[in-house]
Amino acid sequence: MSDWQHELRNELNLILYANSVARQALVHGHPEDVRAGLDRIDAAVVQCGALLDRMATAATPPPAHPAGATQGG
Repeated sequence: MSDWQHELRNELNLILYANSVARQALVHGHPEDVRAGLDRIDAAVVQCGALLDRMATAATPPPAHPAGATQGG
């Protein structure tokens, strides 16, 4: 598993955990804890997006040169 895959898996696990904590806090009437859980989820989702962007950038092949063009310009 690559580093970004490991990081993505960690962020997804954090989302699941924070969701569970927020649900429990909601059941027990602790709105501050619900808000904290939702904030953690928001941050993890943003991090997942950044990881996916990094993955997409790394996987994008360089642009092809038009026929007859030289690399030196």
